[in-house]
Amino acid sequence: MTNIYYMDEDSLGHLDAKKSINSLLWKLLYKRVEKRLKNSIINIQNMRKIVFNKKLLLHCKIEGTLPYVFLRRDPSWYYAEDGEEYFIPFSICFTDGNVKYDIVLVDGKIDLRNDSKMKGDLSKKLSHTPILLIKVLKDIEKNFEILLKYIDEEDKKV
Repeated sequence: MTNIYYMDEDSLGHLDAKKSINSLLWKLLYKRVEKRLKNSIINIQNMRKIVFNKKLLLHCKIEGTLPYVFLRRDPSWYYAEDGEEYFIPFSICFTDGNVKYDIVLVDGKIDLRNDSKMKGDLSKKLSHTPILLIKVLKDIEKNFEILLKYIDEEDKKV
């Protein structure tokens, strides 16, 4: 499962997916990540360049630590069998099969999410948490940069 689910169309920032954990420590750690993100290669312009590539790729494999990439270019609502509604936002997913990180564009803001707990289990749709460590952000940035170069090369072929 490569989609990331939100309860609504609001940015989550330092909150967990269910908005039930509002930890001061998470808030402080996320502020550090958010501050670094302001000057990062991960920005809305580059996200759009990747997601709206000329070849219209929806997934690819890159030479990075998170080699499998999935792109979600059209946000939508998902109506689950249990009667709940979930928002599936515009996103770029990086995974190696064990960990799954999503760069999500929602409400005009970029959310960095760790969705590793879901592991394809749809009962855990709202199990993602914010990226809180600079170390993880750096890894995502490296993979994002590799992906950006990959998309540029693919776009030149068209």
